[in-house]
Amino acid sequence: MDMVSKYDDIYTYEFNGTTNPGPLTELSSRPNRNFYGGRYNTIELDDDIVLYRAGRGDNPMGQWFAAEPPFSRAQVRIDTAVKDIWTTPDGVYTGQSPIDKVYKIKIPKGTTIYDGPVASQGGIYQGGLDKIQILLTRHGILKGLKFWIHCISINSILKV
Repeated sequence: MDMVSKYDDIYTYEFNGTTNPGPLTELSSRPNRNFYGGRYNTIELDDDIVLYRAGRGDNPMGQWFAAEPPFSRAQVRIDTAVKDIWTTPDGVYTGQSPIDKVYKIKIPKGTTIYDGPVASQGGIYQGGLDKIQILLTRHGILKGLKFWIHCISINSILKV
């Protein structure tokens, strides 16, 4: 019997955090928790695609991407739930996520990606069911080493 949810999309995704958590729960970082309600799909690319990632200038290959380029730092932080400072629930500093570059990255066909809605990280970092993000695991990236990276100047795309 299917679970009853107040959201009508729970079964439109291949995986969800309640009845079918999927392969991302097996990774030590548990990236499924960054998808709203654990909802995500697994997709093996039939064609090359271009994705965008906003982040630190010295780290072009993070794991989280979007299909469209961002138009501001605020949009990146709110829509994709990227906190400036990360802490544990008891307030211990664990890291920072500066946004000073945008990367345009070509991902080759045959690469496995995961896509789904952005989970809230609390406060203004809400994400939401209408904000879709794309995860590339390290394994998925290494399988297709033909990707290219183009750094877009922060002044040409991001506004405060």
